Amino acid sequence: MRPSDREPVGESKRIWKAVPFQDADLPAIGLFFKRHFPDPGLYGTMGLFQWRAVDHYITRGIINLVKDEGRIVSILSNTPKHLLIGGQQHLVAEIGDAYTDPDYQRQGMQTLLTVQSIQDALDRGIRGVYSTPDHQTPSLSAFVNKTNFLPLEGPDVKSLVLPLNIGPLLRQRGHWLAAQYAGALHQTLAFIYFQIMKGLHSASRLEFVELKSLPENWDRFWEQSRQPYDAIFSRSREALTWRFFRNPNRYTFYAAMDQGELAGYAVHRVSEDTGTRMLILADFLFLPGREAHLTALLLKVLEDALKAGASHIYTWCSSKSLYYESLKKYGFLKRNDILLIWFQNEFAALLREKAARWHFTISDSDNV
Repeated sequence: MRPSDREPVGESKRIWKAVPFQDADLPAIGLFFKRHFPDPGLYGTMGLFQWRAVDHYITRGIINLVKDEGRIVSILSNTPKHLLIGGQQHLVAEIGDAYTDPDYQRQGMQTLLTVQSIQDALDRGIRGVYSTPDHQTPSLSAFVNKTNFLPLEGPDVKSLVLPLNIGPLLRQRGHWLAAQYAGALHQTLAFIYFQIMKGLHSASRLEFVELKSLPENWDRFWEQSRQPYDAIFSRSREALTWRFFRNPNRYTFYAAMDQGELAGYAVHRVSEDTGTRMLILADFLFLPGREAHLTALLLKVLEDALKAGASHIYTWCSSKSLYYESLKKYGFLKRNDILLIWFQNEFAALLREKAARWHFTISDSDNV
């Protein structure tokens, strides 16, 4: 979500109206995002919004637009989710894809769209609305105050990176030749690190299998793996099939098998959405007591990242999670705090009261 801080040039403020999208708007939405985000990748494409809003497995998603003489100038989406609190399933929604054409910014469009999208969600029986905005958004504090959002402190989600090739970063800041040499050295060290980790886990009894669909015993795994958490977004068969196997982006889904039993999984994809190739570790979950097996499965993720020529592996994890220390010991470095904000209503109060222990990964935000 990116409410902006730029003033419109030479144009007086007008009264704008939020309008719900129609299926016929999908091509124009795709063109709107590609015009403003021309980097490689599927972000903002017609197919992405078809998947997110039209083909959603729970219910049709909410997308509101502001148009100027029929042309889209501002957009915001609200994607339905199932969140389990103490084992009870609740319907919530995530605000995202918020962007306004730079020539139309600072006219209150994002506030207008957010207020309308929240009302649309509540009218449809959605109990809570959340978002994960960028900390660096200039007008974030004013936006949060106007729309009645507040951060939820319980999850304490961090972004983490495992650097593999420093070359792309150095190229942005210095001489390309020095960056190329430094990057090659860093990649060599990363490959040596991979060989070391491979040796350390050579005696592991785990078998790693790439899945093209979820196995028959998935429901039992999901029932057991969610038990330690006060709050966790649904990883039901329907939820993950939609999130990963029907997603326009291609995800790699690894299952960790322990003597024939599904012990856990990890999901990743290679992305160039930001102009730099990276591997996104989107989701991971293991049975209670098997959380340490994540480090063994990370070996496959690291191998895929090196083969893809990724500059780094990027992921999110709650600092209170057992997985957090495993990731840090593996070499992941803390990068940023992830701001998780919720619209303030009775449901947000329920979260503050009942949801102390969270499992939250990148997959719980469809914007990544």
